[in-house]
Amino acid sequence: MISVIIPTFNQVDLVKQCYHSFIQTVSETPYEIIIVDDGSPSHIQQALKEWANTASIKCILKPSNSGFSATVNAGIREAQGQYVLLVNNDIVFHEQGWLAPMIHTIQSTPKVGIVGARLLYSNHTIQHGGVYYSGRGNFDHRYRFLPGNHPPALAVEDANAVTGALMLIHKELFQHIGMMSEEYYIAYEDIDLCYRAKQHGWRVIYCGTANAIHLEGQTRGTTPANKNPYWRRKELESKNTFWSKWMGVRF
Repeated sequence: MISVIIPTFNQVDLVKQCYHSFIQTVSETPYEIIIVDDGSPSHIQQALKEWANTASIKCILKPSNSGFSATVNAGIREAQGQYVLLVNNDIVFHEQGWLAPMIHTIQSTPKVGIVGARLLYSNHTIQHGGVYYSGRGNFDHRYRFLPGNHPPALAVEDANAVTGALMLIHKELFQHIGMMSEEYYIAYEDIDLCYRAKQHGWRVIYCGTANAIHLEGQTRGTTPANKNPYWRRKELESKNTFWSKWMGVRF
């Protein structure tokens, strides 16, 4: 079984859209869905809880905002599946059968711990094709803005890291390396997880044959112009935390 964890903050409609697109495109795999709200105002949490009850979805409402890693971890602790699928609330699944390649990949050898997917913008250009170090302390996504069917982006291959926006994780991995590091409030926690996995002999795979649409930045923005200064400050703190831990390490 797959435990689908959807972390969210200050959103109801996005979560519903993500959920409905998931159940409409996945039929061959048993799953449970766990929504974890990161301390949204009470009216948002109430709306989420009422909707989740009607849909028979497990809904965890945190009393205060403590960041992405802590929110994901709250879901992982409740997960019953053999695999955990992290799904940002702004992911939209648009193709039948997208999950099967990710499951096939994580089951291909015992040491595959993390599998990422090809993510597209709403215009079907590429948003994520794996993560790479772009210099000056920053990471970026491969193939960004190229056509969605760009041939190299369709590969299934070992990766430096993959985004946590859509990430399939072998639950056994958490027993070996721990869960998402709560040193990070927002950003870099997914790369840290990939690096820790590789450090302990697990493989991180980019699966370009699986894809979804990512409405990037719907919660915290994408540029300095549309991003709340609080989120930006927290991202910079996470960046500093990451490099204090991983400076000089390459895989």
